[in-house]
Amino acid sequence: MRTESWRRDKLQTLIARFRRGAEQLGLPLMASQTPIQPLLVGEAQRALRLGEQLMAAGMLVTPIRPPTVPPGSARLRITFSAEHSEEQVDRLLDAFERLKLADSA
Repeated sequence: MRTESWRRDKLQTLIARFRRGAEQLGLPLMASQTPIQPLLVGEAQRALRLGEQLMAAGMLVTPIRPPTVPPGSARLRITFSAEHSEEQVDRLLDAFERLKLADSA
């Protein structure tokens, strides 16, 4: 890690790209500048359903629900790594747009 700072730089670029795209879509992102980007969805069943829909589309996005978080604050845990590509970030944003998360958050 000390000799490959490009990994940290790439990861920060991916996070910024995702946050910009999520903002443009009106997605309810929670504050985080880390590789873990929490997206507030509200009810636990909704988080589970969205996680399943994303998995069916080939994307692993983990639903986090009570008792891990308070009732009514279920979220999707989006985790990036330097192995992800900008195209994968865009594909995830496209999936969120298709799921109309901004309209029903």
